[in-house]
Amino acid sequence: MLIQVENLSRVYRTPIAPKNWAERLKHLVRANYEDKLSVSEVNFNIAAGECVGLVGPNGAGKSTTIKMLTGILEPSSGRVLVAGFHPQRDRVKYVKKIGVVFGQRSQLWWDLPVKDSFEILQALFDVPQAAFNARLDLFRREALLDEFYHRPVRTLSLGQRMLCEIAAAFLHSPDVVFLDEPTIGLDLEMKSRMRGLIRKLNQESGTTVLITSHDVGDIERLTQRLLLIDKGTLRFDGSLADFRSHAGDGRWWAARLHPELVAAAETQLRAHHSALPVRLRGEWLEIARHDTLPFAELMQLLAPYSVSELKPVEQEFEELLHGFYLANQAEAVC
Repeated sequence: MLIQVENLSRVYRTPIAPKNWAERLKHLVRANYEDKLSVSEVNFNIAAGECVGLVGPNGAGKSTTIKMLTGILEPSSGRVLVAGFHPQRDRVKYVKKIGVVFGQRSQLWWDLPVKDSFEILQALFDVPQAAFNARLDLFRREALLDEFYHRPVRTLSLGQRMLCEIAAAFLHSPDVVFLDEPTIGLDLEMKSRMRGLIRKLNQESGTTVLITSHDVGDIERLTQRLLLIDKGTLRFDGSLADFRSHAGDGRWWAARLHPELVAAAETQLRAHHSALPVRLRGEWLEIARHDTLPFAELMQLLAPYSVSELKPVEQEFEELLHGFYLANQAEAVC
């Protein structure tokens, strides 16, 4: 496995703010601290060539996990091995094996043309000229870099700069690239270009990619596997198809009923099958499609409620994720 993560945890220690003058005086001599567990005993492996999405709500621990994998943060406990290196212990050798993009943080030189920034990175990573030219041709072809290749970085739009950031991360043919919110704030055209470039480099060069994003389109269009983290704990690890099945499949029957009978029909269905998800959307009653409730039996249950229309509906992947987050929150409260 290219990436091996075992019992990975990270604790942040922060000072407790004093509430009065007495506590402030004590704080000058000896501060009190509280520990916050950001990532808790996370385990997963990623094979070479995979493109994996790491998702979760805000504050779930995604960025902290990425920073530990890249060597920016040291784990409080657990073990990380990437391409045979320990990110913290072997940092000098390790950074030549990875590429990184962190949202708005640039690895390009602000006042220099993109061309000069790439050539500096070529020298820093000892990229042979032939390999550099081949990569550059790919970037020009797939991302249309010629439009702004000779312009200073500071004159680029956000989308143009992020395309250059992605290209820079792949420039030295790393074993793995970590992308943290690479499409944040981009328009549809730039997102499409960027996704196409990442897909091409992953599939044709075999570069392993781990991407975190709140944009569900990034996950659906780029990744084959999903790691879902919430409250610092890994909640799901599997394919997108497996997640759809795990999260309730996303397939529903939508029945249009007489407005005065919708509530009664909902009560009847819940009483008949308490574990079956049922929800109201205006005059539509939506019932999760499941093997435990055959279509003929569903129609028999709905017959007394004046069904005027019945149609299958598919739940969007974003709604499935949101529902999964809400279910985890409900479990935490209980």
